[in-house]
Amino acid sequence: MKLSRRKFLLKGAQTGMLCLSAGELLKLQAGAAELGIVQSPRTIVVIWLSGGNDGLNMVVPYSEAAYYTARPGIAIKAGEVLKLNDKIGLNPVMTGLSRMFTDGHMAVCQAVGYPHPNRSHFHSRDIWETGSPDAFIATGWLGRVLDHLDNEGRRTRTASILPAVNLDAVLPKSLVAQGVAVPTVNNLAEFDFRTDPKFAGDRKTQLSALNDIYENFALQRPHVELLRDAGLAANKASDRLLKIVKGYKAGASYPGGGLGDALRFVSQMICGGVNARIYNLSLGGFDTHINQRNGQGNQLRQLSDAVSAFHTDLAVHHVDKQVITVIYSEFGRRVGENGSGGTDHGAAAPVFVVGSSVSGGVYGEHPSLTALDEGDLKYDIDYRQVYATIVERWFGLDVQEVLGKNFEQLSFIAHQSKKTG
Repeated sequence: MKLSRRKFLLKGAQTGMLCLSAGELLKLQAGAAELGIVQSPRTIVVIWLSGGNDGLNMVVPYSEAAYYTARPGIAIKAGEVLKLNDKIGLNPVMTGLSRMFTDGHMAVCQAVGYPHPNRSHFHSRDIWETGSPDAFIATGWLGRVLDHLDNEGRRTRTASILPAVNLDAVLPKSLVAQGVAVPTVNNLAEFDFRTDPKFAGDRKTQLSALNDIYENFALQRPHVELLRDAGLAANKASDRLLKIVKGYKAGASYPGGGLGDALRFVSQMICGGVNARIYNLSLGGFDTHINQRNGQGNQLRQLSDAVSAFHTDLAVHHVDKQVITVIYSEFGRRVGENGSGGTDHGAAAPVFVVGSSVSGGVYGEHPSLTALDEGDLKYDIDYRQVYATIVERWFGLDVQEVLGKNFEQLSFIAHQSKKTG
């Protein structure tokens, strides 16, 4: 196969290679040059439990008779609970996270919610993802974090080519930013340059032609020199990353399929030096209107095994202190069970924060099971307190700039200096 420069350049233009702004080219060039060689920055992995996770069968109030009265068919027996203290314990399938709690690396934030809770999956998720329970906001709370980190990165010339990575099929609103585009990536091959699949056996020739175009093609048009430098840097960074990742060996045994595979992939990217600040993924199956004991139990086991393996893996690769994992859902569920062996949409629920840099323990008071809000648990911790703690203490950003106002913070992360790592 013989490729002319003209045909290859036209092919590149058709795929948008020449449609980048000067600012985007600068960012690509700077990010590509840094990819895989900068010390791991502080990173957050967000796991969304889609469907409305039942907090009472995840963090079980085994010492309260009202729990067993309200749930005669689906309550977890006190003798089965993995105790956190003399009042509450984890679902018995959550052995991995139980060990992390015992080791002091998991914070359990109890009864997290917001005023006037909404029981719609879509509306409540929008409230959680934007960080705004009272008004519509176009950006997500993590998107605003990215905007501020990006501004700092541009100022210090440490902007990343991948500021964040979404592993879900659809970009969540939480990652919608004003000035940062977040890619959806499900396979490391997507970091590589795409060549014409009709000539798969001649990939080296195609890449050689591409590099030749970038190095030698002369065209008196705006930004061509910038495009040339950015293309060459990105190509080298892509090759470097793939070589790094090919050398990755998991330091823990992940559960097969689903969340385990996704977190193993995240570990590959972190250990390989991608340097994204935020990774987003989700685990479904938590809308447990029927057969909750089995349905939720299976998902909680997968969650616990995958997250504990992930953090063990990070520790083996000596990057565990740079990563925290946050686990939450759009709402909890009703206190009383329904007639189908399940529970219906509720309100407040626990949030977990996991990692070697986390000050583990139980935060907040467990909600009353008798003094309810229309049958639902009352919240004790405003969810924006969790966000504020992460924004300031983990990322070193100004809470008011990201969330619109200040909130009382929790101590699951120690105070840090501004603009950390």
